[in-house]
Amino acid sequence: MSEQHKPHENSGEHHIPHIPHHEVTTHHERLQEHHEKAAEKSKSETAHEQERALYEVQEKAISGAEYPKPLSEKLQPDAPLTKADKEHGFNTIMHHVRQNMSQPERTFSKLIHTPAVEKTSEALGKTIARPSGLAGAAIAAFIGLLSVYSIAKFAGFQLSGSEMPLLLVAGFAVGLFVEWVIKSLRSIFVTKNQ
Repeated sequence: MSEQHKPHENSGEHHIPHIPHHEVTTHHERLQEHHEKAAEKSKSETAHEQERALYEVQEKAISGAEYPKPLSEKLQPDAPLTKADKEHGFNTIMHHVRQNMSQPERTFSKLIHTPAVEKTSEALGKTIARPSGLAGAAIAAFIGLLSVYSIAKFAGFQLSGSEMPLLLVAGFAVGLFVEWVIKSLRSIFVTKNQ
């Protein structure tokens, strides 16, 4: 055995042979080329694998509309409210509101929210007691009666007493007519703008 290949007697390790510098450099260059080629091949394979995976996903994927929803997520139509449900909801709200009122206010609230008074109020609000009609009646009665009384005083004749009811009826009719005209014009302009 030569000196280079003899094991060290003291340490029990093998001696590494001396390799010339140009061989080490050549070996490193070959390793670097091998690693660069492997990296390029890996990049192209990775890109190819990504494209193939994307294609498979697109082929096998289903849209959200096609995906069946679990039973817990399906919207079920709400059951229509019964009369008892509505009454219970109304009574609950009124109870909470009345807690913040004084005793006279609570008594008045209970009085005006009795079914008979509420139904009468709603019926009057839809027919005779229209706000526009009442406002028209009040304005006509005030201005008309003031005018008629002034003219009667100036001309020297007496009023018969039927002026006030006639002015109230005329003012009520004019108020309802003005409300109808305003609503008609508003609906015409709203449909044109849409």
